[in-house]
Amino acid sequence: MNAYELFSHSLQCAEDKVALISGMNKSRTEITYGRLDSHVNRIAKQFLKNGLKAGDRVLLAVPVSVETYAAMLALLKCGMVIMFIEPAHSASQVARILKSWPPVAIVATRSILLLRFLAPELRRIPRRFVVNGRSTGAVELDMHGEDCQRVATQPRSAADSALLSFTSGSTGEPKPVVRTHGFLRQQMRVLNQIANTDPADIDFVAMPMFVLFNLANSVSSIIPACDMKNPGRASPRVVFEQLRSESASRMVASPALLENLGRYCLKNALKLPEMRCVSTGGGPVSPDLPGMLRQVAPQATVRMVYGSTEAEPIACIDDRDISVTAAKKMRAGGGLLVGNPVTGCAVSVIRSQPGASLGPFDKDSFSSLVLPAGEIGEIAVAGNHVLAGYADASRNAATKIEVDGRIWHRTGDAGYFDSAGSLWLVGRCTAAISDIRGVVYPFQVEYALAGVAGVRRAALVSRGGKRVLVLEPEGREFRSDCVHAATCIAEHDIDRIVTLRRIPMDKRHSAKIDYPSLETLLEGRLPRIRLALLEVVSSAFRRCRGLYRSLRCYCKFGNSRSKVDEWPLKTR
Repeated sequence: MNAYELFSHSLQCAEDKVALISGMNKSRTEITYGRLDSHVNRIAKQFLKNGLKAGDRVLLAVPVSVETYAAMLALLKCGMVIMFIEPAHSASQVARILKSWPPVAIVATRSILLLRFLAPELRRIPRRFVVNGRSTGAVELDMHGEDCQRVATQPRSAADSALLSFTSGSTGEPKPVVRTHGFLRQQMRVLNQIANTDPADIDFVAMPMFVLFNLANSVSSIIPACDMKNPGRASPRVVFEQLRSESASRMVASPALLENLGRYCLKNALKLPEMRCVSTGGGPVSPDLPGMLRQVAPQATVRMVYGSTEAEPIACIDDRDISVTAAKKMRAGGGLLVGNPVTGCAVSVIRSQPGASLGPFDKDSFSSLVLPAGEIGEIAVAGNHVLAGYADASRNAATKIEVDGRIWHRTGDAGYFDSAGSLWLVGRCTAAISDIRGVVYPFQVEYALAGVAGVRRAALVSRGGKRVLVLEPEGREFRSDCVHAATCIAEHDIDRIVTLRRIPMDKRHSAKIDYPSLETLLEGRLPRIRLALLEVVSSAFRRCRGLYRSLRCYCKFGNSRSKVDEWPLKTR
């Protein structure tokens, strides 16, 4: 039952096929499945020779490379638990993680191992292994010696731990997530239903865990040649050159990276004619992104996948399946259409009770929590590929529900089902703004404004009882698409608009707004910013909707003056 068996067929039966490609031009390297198998056995032998055994927790701290996946597969084969810590975590978070979940060994580069002189938590790790260099007190992993005898795969049960990672912590302290060998098998099975892979594919993968999926399906993977610690700042030129030179047919990346790539290609009249599928997830997808990508890759299907660390995937939809009516609804503040739930994933929308412990229930009492189509609530999911609990059981009370012995995971996301059974996302439950004018989910406003001419990004927050819309202009001067901007402002009673040079985003995918950082930024800067006060405009909109189509107004943003032409609104 060892999850390594998912990869053994590819490693032994597709030995002449390219498994991994990294670098560009003179630094370009590739490795076949057969050669990767040799690397895995050589590394596994060194782990066992140096005292590691099945069940040991090993921290893998190697920047994404061929060595990363060779070490990962070797650890799986030996039955050890691979521990990941995202680079996006702060130094204090890393320290707390290592104190709470101390590993038996660390596999890292020389530069990372040097940090142990500054971090006592790293110094306390008993065994150290180094790749691509030498380090005092560390065993140098030899990946390029003579072929060694194949190491036997360590038997493991479905319940044994395989991977230990930590949630991003964007809504609090990172939570420990353990994926068992059985869980990995189920997740691979569900991903196979929506991936539609072809052994001839060459896949550019900017989300490392999906490389494992490719390795299990004998697909060639391209490792990005640029730094992916912050996808939103990765060089689109490097990404495009790598895609073109390798004739990539598929791509998996965050929306932030794809947006930058799309803008770069359109600006320079560049095309990717061989691309047949672009998959994205990890954050909201701009309404303009699918259309932008279709111009760059005319033959490609843009697949948007909704999921979370605890449940991946939950739902998915292809851009060609989004109707004109659904597109207009998203533009008008209806939220983000994420498609139908994937086979094997049960999804319900329940009454939102953030932070409250729920259950256990029987089926009848649980059904009383479930909301009908059209009503917004918290999205809850269940399935064999849904995490039944965190490694720290104290984190389960507010996020898990037991229903007749089956565990449902509360995603913390707010959404609703439409009459056709499609799932819509409106944001985080805890982000809802509730005041005397009602309840609004910021994501509804933010998404409707995303991609509007002159607006790169939008965020809605509540400050002092006022609804404040924060905008990140596309260029030096703020310009808006008057129709959609006016609709949002009128429908959701926005009190103020402020502009910021850059709205802070999450560090993992650069796709979700980092609200705590935004609040901190506004605390220090809001009193010194000239606010564009729209109370009068909003009041006029509510009182005299018949005059909106002819309304013209001017709003100040900093020291610049921006004209907003005709804000026609739908009448109620």
